[in-house]
Amino acid sequence: MNDIFDILIIGGGPAGITAGIYAKRAGKKVAIFEKFVPGGQVAQIGEIENYTGFKKVNGFDLAQNFYNHAKSLGLQFLMEEVLKVDFSGEIKKVFTKKNEYKAKAVILATGCKTRELNIAGEQEFKGRGVSYCAVCDGNFFKGQEVAVVGSGDSAVSDAIYLAGICKKVYVLTKNGFKVSNYSQDELDKCENVEVLNSAMSAQILGSDKVESLIFEQDNKKKELKLSAVFVAIGRTPDTEFLKGQVELNEKGYVKANADLMTSASGVFVCGDIREGSIRQIVCATSDGALAVTKAMQFLR
Repeated sequence: MNDIFDILIIGGGPAGITAGIYAKRAGKKVAIFEKFVPGGQVAQIGEIENYTGFKKVNGFDLAQNFYNHAKSLGLQFLMEEVLKVDFSGEIKKVFTKKNEYKAKAVILATGCKTRELNIAGEQEFKGRGVSYCAVCDGNFFKGQEVAVVGSGDSAVSDAIYLAGICKKVYVLTKNGFKVSNYSQDELDKCENVEVLNSAMSAQILGSDKVESLIFEQDNKKKELKLSAVFVAIGRTPDTEFLKGQVELNEKGYVKANADLMTSASGVFVCGDIREGSIRQIVCATSDGALAVTKAMQFLR
């Protein structure tokens, strides 16, 4: 690709789309890379109740609103996965499987990806009963018995959502819940949810699809007969392709200064992958606005 963009944004979640909207409205030549679905992880959330201006909004609907707003301005989306980058020169290079793109500035907004259990059967049954998105796949198991593995807000949110469509929901936690009182109270209202504390998932069994989950509790191996296992044990930053290009901390999050510029000149970061982010939608959109404002100042 011979054209040189003013700004290329890697990641089409709330942070990346916000940055793109600001840049487009400022008349910049800008494009957003997104390898999955525009809107990022927001599209996989059930009900959202802490995003200013919305008493309650479905995550998928909010993600669509972000995308539709961007498209109404003519913002370009490149549905390609970025495999590597070269930030060593004044002109930054971004490589996908098929193309090479160039830009004067880059904004990193790749977000985080779901952690895996790393137990026997998990890889084998992905898409056949093992899921990392209750909102996306829960309806496939309507009226059936399922399990959620996790101890945080995402696990509780998934359990509450699934309780509304499944016959029975087991929640396996390692060391008890680490959630707000509000989340705990909402979960307690779900009569078809059973919480199994100090439960360590060990193996997923089945033939063509998931049929049971083996776990350890009180030094005993136990088995749950069920149709699906929803994994909600947190996320890790999607930054492997950035190693050697920008400075990362020990957990893989991108380091940046007060202007959200990384260790590479002309490369900025926003959203969940930024070191210090509290990983909330409102913070991601704020980051996106700040990162693109500083990027445009850099270009000037």
